[in-house]
Amino acid sequence: MNVLAFRKWLDEGPYTTNSANTRYSYAKKVEEAYGDLDEHYERDRLTGLEPALAYSLTDAKSNKPNPTKIVVGSSYPYNVLNNCKTGVRSYRAFLESGGADKIAAEDAMVERATDVIQARREGKLFELEQHLQETLRAEIGQLEPGLTILDEGVERAVESGSIDILAQDAAGAFVVIELKRGTAKRDAIGQILGYMGDLKLDESADTVRGILVAADFDKSCQSAVAMVPNLTLRKYRYAFTFESVVRQ
Repeated sequence: MNVLAFRKWLDEGPYTTNSANTRYSYAKKVEEAYGDLDEHYERDRLTGLEPALAYSLTDAKSNKPNPTKIVVGSSYPYNVLNNCKTGVRSYRAFLESGGADKIAAEDAMVERATDVIQARREGKLFELEQHLQETLRAEIGQLEPGLTILDEGVERAVESGSIDILAQDAAGAFVVIELKRGTAKRDAIGQILGYMGDLKLDESADTVRGILVAADFDKSCQSAVAMVPNLTLRKYRYAFTFESVVRQ
């Protein structure tokens, strides 16, 4: 049974939520007892299952035992088996209406639209991070007085990745600067520590510091950095300046 598409077809149909749930759950109950409904449909369009599930009011009044493979437990067999037939008929209607193809086409459209939106979003976020790095490079002293950029505008490659900005502080120590456009999480701590460790080995440096710059930091990030004395967290903010325009 095409579970996801059938469920979606029911939810989008003219049924109440309870009715959709009932049709779905009883179709599954039949499949559990009699095997894949898609195979039954290919064999006889599910017509062979309805006689197997037959149980009339007369059968119920005469306390006839449940003749099917469906486990009814303490429930009233007539209600359970009729719900099972309704579930099977609903699944046949789903297949014959082309419901599976329709849902697949809708899902494909949604997926394509999501891909486009994500691509645009990633592009915008990349532009933001690039702009953030360019701005910070031009105003590195605002991050910390005495910082000097060492990488000449090119990200420094190390074993575990690329350092956004490599600088040196007023005391001569290397400073690894990592930028995050949004909220930094704990994995950002591991990332910058990896860069710091690589640089320390590459340069045989006595002291390597790190500055993680982000719009914000989640609690796990703040907790982790408390145990790393050579690492500092700094939030960035944009500020606007305004100039009067004099008409010539």
